[in-house]
Amino acid sequence: MNASRETVVGRLQEPARAAVGRLGRPEYVGANRCLPCTVVNVVIAAVGAAVVAAVGAPLLGAVGFGASLAAIWLRGYLVPGTPELTKRYFPERVLALFGKASGGVDGAATGEIDPEAYLLDADVLVETAAGDDFAFAPDFAAAWRAAADGGPGATPAEGAREGYDDLAALAVLTGLDRDELSIDWHGGAGFAYAGDERIGHWESRPAFRADAAADRVLTATREGWTELSLADRSAVLGALRLFVEDCPTCAGDVALEEGVVESCCSSYDVIAGRCAGCDARLFELRLPASLAAGNEQSDEGERAGR
Repeated sequence: MNASRETVVGRLQEPARAAVGRLGRPEYVGANRCLPCTVVNVVIAAVGAAVVAAVGAPLLGAVGFGASLAAIWLRGYLVPGTPELTKRYFPERVLALFGKASGGVDGAATGEIDPEAYLLDADVLVETAAGDDFAFAPDFAAAWRAAADGGPGATPAEGAREGYDDLAALAVLTGLDRDELSIDWHGGAGFAYAGDERIGHWESRPAFRADAAADRVLTATREGWTELSLADRSAVLGALRLFVEDCPTCAGDVALEEGVVESCCSSYDVIAGRCAGCDARLFELRLPASLAAGNEQSDEGERAGR
């Protein structure tokens, strides 16, 4: 009897589940929910309900507000086109309040250090033979490769494979206790935490390993490196990653590419370094508006000439 009752209840619930599935927008809810979009739509719903209540229909206003909240819960937004509206009209400073600004960097350098000048002074970077760019100095390149292949918790032979210990490397990088740290990897990107506080993120595991390897070398060779703030060291390591030519994980060639980063709240042009071997992204830089506009005009000119 119980089994039959459960079967009947389950069948009765199926149409409701199907309706919810049709109404829902998984790309905008759950882990993908955008806080700015949600806040904007809740405010709109509240204002609408207040207006309805003010004209003498408080019950209708309350019912409408409840229905609006249900729609926001299911779909991520109430007003059609909200993602495009926030992307187009929300200024960067507003998005930054919700952690949605396009910079994507945890923390900020103190401004007391110029990463490029620091790396040149430390003999980490040298001019290329053509004199139009920089590259790893040979001694640093060899030490960096050795550190990448033999990170904390791994022998050199294991370092490029499964023996690499992310948390041990993060503990060395941050100077914090390993037991306090965690790294969550989502879609290839890594988000590092000390307890509940997010302390950094990387585009990929190879990007993280590039920073960890460079930090080990600089700790051993550069006096005063560990006395810099974590924000300043992160700025230097991030700048140094722009000159990585060989993937720290698979030793594949790192090549430059251009693209557009899209989210529900922003869209911007970037230039990135990607490994040709494992397809990991080593770095991503937002292009200045002037360069992005120049690229668009160039693309349009090429298309017109075809």
